[in-house]
Amino acid sequence: MNIQNSVSPVILIVDDNPKNLQVLGKILQGNGYEIEFATNGESALEWLNSKQFDLVLLDVNMPGLSGFEVCSKIRIDPSLNNVPVIFLSAETDRESILKGFEYGAQDYITKPFDSRELLVRVRTHLALKNSLEKLEVLNKSLEEKVAERTQQLNEANEKLKKLNLNLIDLDREKSEFLSLISHEIRTPLNGIIAPLEFLKGQVYPHEIDNLVEILDLSVKRLERFALDALLITRLKIKPYEIVKDKINLSTLLDDVLKEKKTKSLLGNIHIKKVDDGSIKSIIGEVDLIKECIINILENAIRFSPQNGTIEINTFMEDQSIILKIRDNGNGISGVIMGNIFDLFTTGGEHKDSSIGIGLPIAKMIMEAHGGTISIKNNPDGGASVRLQFQNSIVV
Repeated sequence: MNIQNSVSPVILIVDDNPKNLQVLGKILQGNGYEIEFATNGESALEWLNSKQFDLVLLDVNMPGLSGFEVCSKIRIDPSLNNVPVIFLSAETDRESILKGFEYGAQDYITKPFDSRELLVRVRTHLALKNSLEKLEVLNKSLEEKVAERTQQLNEANEKLKKLNLNLIDLDREKSEFLSLISHEIRTPLNGIIAPLEFLKGQVYPHEIDNLVEILDLSVKRLERFALDALLITRLKIKPYEIVKDKINLSTLLDDVLKEKKTKSLLGNIHIKKVDDGSIKSIIGEVDLIKECIINILENAIRFSPQNGTIEINTFMEDQSIILKIRDNGNGISGVIMGNIFDLFTTGGEHKDSSIGIGLPIAKMIMEAHGGTISIKNNPDGGASVRLQFQNSIVV
């Protein structure tokens, strides 16, 4: 602070001599300072605890607490540590002056004092205090900015780590996806190449139908895989861009069962739909939910025995709609169960002639809708797939 500020600096004068207080007060007030008085050390400390001062003029020799003792108490108080103290004393010996500095004073003026010297020293120490306070504010501001920048850098580093991990995962998944494509395309291509080789040679009329059937199945399989690949790409790149419509689950199941009726009849498989009587609706993209259910149902049909039964059950549980598809086949081996929802599993039994990529796609669809999927073997044989829809409406 300085006398040019709109608020005048406040100075505490501590002296047991009323005449000294009068002289000092007149000089300082005449130069724009606000002053308070104390005639002993105890009163000075009370003033310092009740009001904020910018500087203390402190007499050394006083009854009760000496100026040195008062200065020592000021310096051990963190709230007063920055308040400059100027000792006033008639003692001029070097030992007394050094003792004053040892107790924490900023300056030492001997009595009788020169008013001009007093004012210069007061202005100097007030200016120093003002500079120190500005420096503390600046340091605090810099520390806050450094802390903020450090936090931003840490967050940026964390994001960078996540991005690097994502890149590593994407690179791994790219390689595995290419491997998957190679595997899934090779088998139906063999189903096309072999009949074509036969067609190049001598073919009897009764063999034509069989070759055409093989070609038809292989082409359909390639088409199905192409659609699955597009769906996987969409769910991997934009998993949360889901159309949110109200879907009547019972009606959707009826549509799925109509589509799969022929396939189930080929194996004389009976599909039984069990509903608790209420009409249940879920929120999501109807085509994706339909694809999810179809994949699970096709898997159940594929592994059901002749004249087997598949049960589709819908019910409420903890404010969520549950859809369970249960078959009575041979169940799932422990090796496959451990990675049954992994898209890029390398085990041959996980693809192709076994459970394919239908269940991994079903899991991706459920996760994109905020739901869950789980599978377990039934105690009495077969397996059950359970879908839990979180965003559901009971009508």
